[in-house]
Amino acid sequence: EFDPEVDLKAPEITSADNTTFTVGSAGSFTVTTTGIPTPGITHTGLLPTGVTLVDNLDGTATLSGTPAVGTGGEYALVFTANNWVLPNATQTFTLTVNDATENTSADETTFTVGSAGSFTVTTTGAPTPGISHTGSLPTGVTLVDNGDGTATLYGTPADGEGGDYPLTITASNGVTPDDTQSFTLHVEEAPEITSTDQTTFTVGSTGSFTVTTTGV
Repeated sequence: EFDPEVDLKAPEITSADNTTFTVGSAGSFTVTTTGIPTPGITHTGLLPTGVTLVDNLDGTATLSGTPAVGTGGEYALVFTANNWVLPNATQTFTLTVNDATENTSADETTFTVGSAGSFTVTTTGAPTPGISHTGSLPTGVTLVDNGDGTATLYGTPADGEGGDYPLTITASNGVTPDDTQSFTLHVEEAPEITSTDQTTFTVGSTGSFTVTTTGV
């Protein structure tokens, strides 16, 4: 004898509401449900390229694939389980796709002594990368992480600081490997004659005087 209280049960989604994949690596997550009859599972919301959701027709579905390059970020989905016994079950689900960092800005810039300069370091990656550097900067110039995947190299190089400054800029977001970039800050400096403005020679004797300058 058919008993609807026993033989029918509205669907329920029993799996977690989030998972994390990584760009370039195969990932898999199983959506699980309960209900009588066996629920079918569908979704709404954009998936990253390379990832699909397949209903296994047994009350589960498999979210799987290898996220393509450039698809890092968070994807808001809604899973629905339906077995014709109301109400349908819905779940708000977040797929987080991590992406290793990459420096995307140029590997050199030029400042001038006595003039304010600025250069923006840009990166990609998910989560948002932090940016740091090693190497000496000229007096008056700093590198500041803006907290949004960019950093600003800025300031006014002090007198006498002309020259080339080799730096290593590192972008890191917890997804290995970190990305490092060899970067050169060129600091130009206008010429200046630094030797004295006079000297004395003697007729019949060899004389010598050195004119010295600074400048880059």
